[in-house]
Amino acid sequence: MSNLSAPHLHDEGKAYEYVEARLWPQGAVCPHCGGVDRVGKLQGKSTRVGVWKCYQCRKPFTVKIGTIFEDSKVPMHKWLQAIYLIAGSKKGISSNQLHRILGVTLKTAWFMSHRIREAMRDDTGFPLGGLGATVEVDETYIGREPGTEVRQGVQHKMKVVSLVERGSGRARSYVVDKVSANEIEPIVTANIRRETRIMTDDISTSA
Repeated sequence: MSNLSAPHLHDEGKAYEYVEARLWPQGAVCPHCGGVDRVGKLQGKSTRVGVWKCYQCRKPFTVKIGTIFEDSKVPMHKWLQAIYLIAGSKKGISSNQLHRILGVTLKTAWFMSHRIREAMRDDTGFPLGGLGATVEVDETYIGREPGTEVRQGVQHKMKVVSLVERGSGRARSYVVDKVSANEIEPIVTANIRRETRIMTDDISTSA
């Protein structure tokens, strides 16, 4: 069966259960007071899917609170579809593509993609690599640079340099004006520890 056929990607109730099982592995937790004992799922016919109530602080809540899904009217299963598409697209996926595939407005697709990528962002701020570590440095060409005409080859495309740490999979990408040593060297110096082994298409060296 295709991964895209998974119930949580199409059924709203299953989508909430999928997220709840991952965020609350030991059971529901009230985001307002932290209560875990006196909480219950509301089952009324007029109750929205995924609503719980804490009988300690008397407040309702859902698993969306405190996550990228909070304050969003987008159905949970649509969020999970978007996460699957963004995480599974090797070369990335644009807001326009999400808009067409998910059947949401372009504004909503842009909002979702930014929230998902923000959640995926590495906030450590520490350089990549270290003693005995290897970081691969490579460039690619994607999309189209603003104001350029589409031509043969890659001259009209945006130039992106990526740094990927072997083993951990940590990665950082930067748009550059030119794929040249003068453009790439400052990026390498700022993001990779000096004792790291650096791998490129042509050379293996140390930072």
